[in-house]
Amino acid sequence: MRKLLGIGFLLAGLMGLLVACQQGGGGAQLGDPDFRIVLSKASVDLTPSAPRQEILVQVVAKNGFNGQVTLSLEGVPEGMNASFNPGAVTPQSLEVVTGVGAATLVLDKGSAERGNYTIKIVGVSGSLRREVNLSVTVVTPVLVLSESFSQGIPPDWEVIDHTGNGAWSTNDECDRETDYGPLDPIQAPFAIIDSDCLGFVDVDTELWTPALNLSGFTTVLLHFDHYFFYASDEIGDVDVSVDGGATWTNVARFQGEDVGPETHTVDISSIAAGKPNVIIRFHYYDAYWDYFWIVDNIRVEAY
Repeated sequence: MRKLLGIGFLLAGLMGLLVACQQGGGGAQLGDPDFRIVLSKASVDLTPSAPRQEILVQVVAKNGFNGQVTLSLEGVPEGMNASFNPGAVTPQSLEVVTGVGAATLVLDKGSAERGNYTIKIVGVSGSLRREVNLSVTVVTPVLVLSESFSQGIPPDWEVIDHTGNGAWSTNDECDRETDYGPLDPIQAPFAIIDSDCLGFVDVDTELWTPALNLSGFTTVLLHFDHYFFYASDEIGDVDVSVDGGATWTNVARFQGEDVGPETHTVDISSIAAGKPNVIIRFHYYDAYWDYFWIVDNIRVEAY
């Protein structure tokens, strides 16, 4: 009798295990077919150097779900470009096997204004709607400095004449604009040091920007339009100081050949970003009856 009872309990246990396996383990019901949305990134930054980002969007199906899921977006800021590739996916799921479908969300900041945004990624299949949020930060540059010398060299800029023979000014005495123009993108008036026009004298002069507070930025770009017309030994240096002009780091040097007219851009982030007292100088030296250097439209962008 005891042997028969033991066999009965064993059969009952096996039946219970079989039911549990059919229900997905642990005795729990599988539930209704469903899906969720998973992003490869929870947040993205759209910056001037990286205005376009791609995010992998996965539609994860369970409990036998195998319907088509149409993807859409809510809360995209004005001016931003956004699209899915593809716009709908069909993950294949068995009762105990998860299915995954994937699409790529492409975001381009376009003309969107600077700010923090929350974009909602929505998936719809029949009566099912699932969504997830993506944090998007749009970073646009701040124009920290812009000088075209249209009113001459501003009073808060500094001009240094080391030899007393001639220095930076906006007076184009030898009319280089006519002789060598057009100078696009340079437009008169502009800052110029003209060794040839000064004659048989040594020239060593500096043009300093006012001090710039760049403490709140991680990226700093210097742009300027210029024309370095070369004769023999003269040098045109662009230097950056973060200590009020006590020490300088060279970021661009022109010598040995004509350069321009052109727009020149230098990334000075490694030197100037995060610093509260940044000065940029244009230093023309080792000149003796050489030619000239014109500088115009000096701009500093930071973000």
